[in-house]
Amino acid sequence: MNLPTCLVLLALLAALGAIAASGVRARKKGGGGCGCGCANCPGAPLCHPQKR
Repeated sequence: MNLPTCLVLLALLAALGAIAASGVRARKKGGGGCGCGCANCPGAPLCHPQKR
């Protein structure tokens, strides 16, 4: 591989890592998911388990 190819690869990996980190942070804050609300979502119990 030449230098420009390596730089493009590193930039793509950095972008992918930033997207993944953003998703993890959002998930830890209770966000994430589709963003369209959970009122009629059949998967709502997976994102927001009932507290006992």
